[in-house]
Amino acid sequence: MNYYEEYSKGHLVLPSALLTHFNKLFPSSSDFLVWLYFFENSDVAPSEIASKIGSTPAEINHAIDRLAKFGAMKVTLIEIDGEMETFFDVSPAFKHLDELLNSDSSTNANEEIEGTLKELISLFEAEMGVISPVQMEELRAWLFEDNYEFALIKQALREAVLNRKVSLNYIKAILRNWKNEGIHSVQAVENRQIERQESRKMTPQKDFYIPMDGPWNN
Repeated sequence: MNYYEEYSKGHLVLPSALLTHFNKLFPSSSDFLVWLYFFENSDVAPSEIASKIGSTPAEINHAIDRLAKFGAMKVTLIEIDGEMETFFDVSPAFKHLDELLNSDSSTNANEEIEGTLKELISLFEAEMGVISPVQMEELRAWLFEDNYEFALIKQALREAVLNRKVSLNYIKAILRNWKNEGIHSVQAVENRQIERQESRKMTPQKDFYIPMDGPWNN
């Protein structure tokens, strides 16, 4: 969800994420209270807010100034029919919230990527010993450039171990062959193995015939 767009459309209920990131969005709790009044009604007068919360118009104006400097509110003065009108816009807080959430998502995604790579490296080092930075980059490329599934790479490593040919080149060849055969998951590998086993069972075995009158009977 994009909170800024939803607020602009008038569809937004105050999101809980606003409270989660409170310290990054608002200067203080008292300023946030002032911001809430403008969230409910952008046309409310500072003097009205002051009377409702037991403050003074001057204190409310200071709060508005702090909110504007903090990036939680935009205050615009427009001349209409020779008179200056003040407009209060609380949408910058939602725009900032969207930026924070997107940043959190990117951070989490990067952490997940690095965690997956670290786990893969551990699996390979358990079979091959310590691997070099170049080999680490090869594993990274398999995951994030060639887009091989983690489980599929793990399965290829397992087959290499069973065949006693544990090397990146051998495992890369396994992955390439699977890709050429349209195999992109461990389930597809297992299905192919089952098909081969069934095919062997269906192949008729020829009887071995020994002539009875051969020289071995002399």
